[in-house]
This record gives sequence, structure tokens and C-alpha cells, in this order.
Amino acid sequence: MEAKLEELIQRWEQTFDRREELLAHKQNVQETLYAEGARYDLSKFDWHSFPADGPLQQDKSGLDSSALHEYGFNAKGLPCYTTFKHEHNKILWEGVYVYGDTCVEYVEYCMNTGVPSIISRMEFKDGKKVAYQSLRANGGGSGYGWLSKEDIIKTMRNDDHSFIINITDFEYDTAGKIQRASSIRVFPGSGQYTSYDEYSYDDMQVLDTIRQFDDKGNNGLIYCRRPENISPEQLSEELSEALAKQVVLTLEHNQIEQPVALLELGYRLGVNYVPYLTCQSVKQITGKLAKNEIVFFDTHYNESMNVSIRPFERLWAQMEQLMEDYNYLDVGTTMIRKAAFLLTKNKLFGKFEVSDTFAAYAIDWSIEGHGDDEFEEILTECGVDAACLTAWKQIGILPLSK
Repeated sequence: MEAKLEELIQRWEQTFDRREELLAHKQNVQETLYAEGARYDLSKFDWHSFPADGPLQQDKSGLDSSALHEYGFNAKGLPCYTTFKHEHNKILWEGVYVYGDTCVEYVEYCMNTGVPSIISRMEFKDGKKVAYQSLRANGGGSGYGWLSKEDIIKTMRNDDHSFIINITDFEYDTAGKIQRASSIRVFPGSGQYTSYDEYSYDDMQVLDTIRQFDDKGNNGLIYCRRPENISPEQLSEELSEALAKQVVLTLEHNQIEQPVALLELGYRLGVNYVPYLTCQSVKQITGKLAKNEIVFFDTHYNESMNVSIRPFERLWAQMEQLMEDYNYLDVGTTMIRKAAFLLTKNKLFGKFEVSDTFAAYAIDWSIEGHGDDEFEEILTECGVDAACLTAWKQIGILPLSK
């Protein structure tokens, strides 16, 4: 695996000089479609299907221009070219898919710098995928416009935050089904680590689950087949109820000061919906108000409580797969806010003493709730009623901007 890691980086270096050759493949475009966000992840390609992971349309109308991606398709209906840009910074990327009998590649360039922003390939033997390799330049390779090719390569090689890398080898059982996938990965901030995936099939030999094991002994489902008779709405509803109960169970295993005034379910939009919990008691809120401090920003996030999703990990994996397959990121946000709604309306299901205006709320402070109106909309979705909002404004809990 270590040798393959170095080979992949060397291939990325060689790709600097292949831009004109590779981008010439865009002449194969026969049809153009548009999408709001990236589509056609090569890691999901096989000779039977190539899922788009979201909708495409024939024109740009109604699409967010900041996330607009253009896809060109060849005579066989396969994607062969894509382009997108950062409107504000005027940065442009172009990529091509190249199909061979034993290897399919996707190569993408930052056109402003000439840096290969993605090189990925799926290798086949006897029609079966045997290896997948991917290298992504962190930041899309856009931050090196003033450097020569040689200096870019040297700089990125010497920076632990330059690359996101995945190298995976697939193993098959005697029936020709994937049994195990072994990977080496590199991620900025996490360094290099290894993992392996175990594939499980049902009685009809249809893939049921994929469980990933990391080199620290942790494991979890990364795929679980969703029953066809369960809609996204049903899945979200069932998960929110299970999560709300698990949140209370988590609080019961920790010593929290009562009465409880606020419970925050922190999450990362589009990244991680497993909440980290932060409680504030009536005493803490009273102290903050006396000091004229903003109530909702807690200074003890490093002491937040983690929630285990193990009791409902199949449902969780199905939700994550749904969001990935169809680009339905709203499913996760709706689910966690409904869990907060249940906790608010049921006052932690009577397991703890709470204030008269107790509320649980789910938020990603990095991109949400930066305006008072938006924050109140989030609180309302999480079950906080108008009377509570009025009471908070009277005593100074709201607005956020003072």
C-alpha cells in the first residue's frame, strides 16, 4: 500500500503535463446537462451503472449559480466532461472522464493554476473492479497561481494538508462477490491511516451492509440497503424519534446541572449529523444575563457529550446513503431538528427538571443562525413557540445581536 501511495503522487505530478491531451476528450460531448453540485463520483462506477448522485436538467434555470456544474455526455450516454467555477474568485475547473477496457479515469484541473485538482481511477480485471485510487488537492489546487510547476509540486509534497487520498483494493469470494476492501487514506489534520470494509449480503445475495473498521479498533456501518417501501420522510421521522430518546439516555449517563434551560444539538451541515450535546442550566443562564453575555454561545464546547448511534445504526447508514445518492442534504437537517422538536415539546420526556421556557435546538453555528430572523426560524422549527420567544426577548436572552 505504501508503494501505491507514492505511485499515486507521482502520477499526479505527471498529470501536470497531460492537460491538453486529457481535456481534448471534451470534444466527445454530444449532450450537455446541468446540476446544482457535483455529480458522478467515480468511486461508484462499474460497467453496469454509474449513479449521478442527484438530479440533472437541460438548462440552468432555477439552479444556484454558485454551485452550478455543467456535464457533457458522450455518444454512449456516459459523462465525459465537466466544468464549474467559483464566481466570486473567478476560478475555473474542468474535468474529463476517460474510459478504457481495464481502467476508467477522472482527471480535473484548476484552470487558473494548472494544478490537477483531482486524479482518480477505477481499475478492472475480468470485468470486476479490483482497485480504486483517488487524490484530491485540498482547496481544489487554486492557491498556487504565482508558483512554477516544480515549486507547486515541492510545496504540496512538503505540506501535510495538501492532499486527500484514498487507495482501495477489493477482494472477492468464491461466488464472485466483493468480500472485503482494504484502504489507506490521507486526510488533512488526520494524517495517514488504514481501514478495511466488510461486505454482507442477504439470502438473495444482494448487498445488505458494508461495515468499516479503522486502525484504532472503531467500526461502524457506512452502507445499509434501504427497504423500498420506506420513504425519505418515514426514515427521517423514525430516526428523529430514536435520536431524541438516545439524547436523553446520554444525558442520564452524565451529571448535568438542573433545572436545565437549554440543550444544544451541535452538528456539521452536510458532514456529520451525530450531535454533540451542550447543556446550560437556569443558574448558568442567569449568570450570563447578569454579565450581559450572549446566552446561546457556550464556552464549554470541549466538554460536550457525544451521542452513540449504535442502537439505530442501520437507520443512520440508510439516511447517509440517501443523502449521498440523491444529494438530499435537507434530510439530515430536518431529522436532527425534528429530534430537537421532540425534546423541546416533551421537556426531555420528564427525565430531568427543566425551566418553564426550556428548549432544545439543533444548529451548525459555522454557517447557520448568524442573523436574528434566521435563528428564530431555526428555534421555531425546533419547537420553540412564540410565547417562549417573547419571554426570552423580555429578559434579554434574545436577540443575539445586542
